[in-house]
Amino acid sequence: MTDPGDNDFLSLRLKAVHDMAVEGIGDLNERRIVDVGSDHGHLPIFALINDGFACAVLTDIHEEPAKRSEQTLRMYGLNDRAAVFCTDGLDGVELDHGDIVVMAGLGGNNMIDIMSRVIARGNADKLKSIIWCLQPQKSSDKLRLFLSEKGFDITDENICEDRGKYYLIIRARFDGIKRDLSLEQRYYGPVILERVRRKEPQVSEYKRRLDKRFELSAQSHEDIRMMLEQRSDTDD
Repeated sequence: MTDPGDNDFLSLRLKAVHDMAVEGIGDLNERRIVDVGSDHGHLPIFALINDGFACAVLTDIHEEPAKRSEQTLRMYGLNDRAAVFCTDGLDGVELDHGDIVVMAGLGGNNMIDIMSRVIARGNADKLKSIIWCLQPQKSSDKLRLFLSEKGFDITDENICEDRGKYYLIIRARFDGIKRDLSLEQRYYGPVILERVRRKEPQVSEYKRRLDKRFELSAQSHEDIRMMLEQRSDTDD
């Protein structure tokens, strides 16, 4: 049985997601961590053992991963501090004040769909107390646009490199204030751009890779072409 305290219990990607989710938050023993699309359940297990969360909720749309999470929780003696739901996103899960919701490895459009259903339930006061830590595999531009239009503040963004791949992590919190993002902020990220200005090496390399990707797709994607043109005008 692998020790959750070992460095290799979580992948570099999941450890980076975990670290952003809990950064700067006190009294974790009074909070609950909610892992959407939990698969093997390693992230909430690590959080329960190392951070002292009161309890955890794990969800997965597929039955086999949900069963796997239940088995892993029992193996570590944590089944009395966690609940596993086989459900689509957060359907049937009532969020509590102060929850930290993690969605890692899902597509941005999937995250938008899940969060939209949560918003539709109402209860803005509860929503304002919840922290969202999001690691989208794709469509991060659409996710940022959704967050800004629906009243979420993107409080942090960072990059993790794991096995030669770069992963974006976004932390957001609802405050009900709609924001306008420039095309550059939408595609690169408002906080990522700030980190680039501070010349953070890993984030700067990530941006260079995005630059190349956007240059290749500019001819077939009007928004990206406009963004590059706007940036070129600003540079001039």
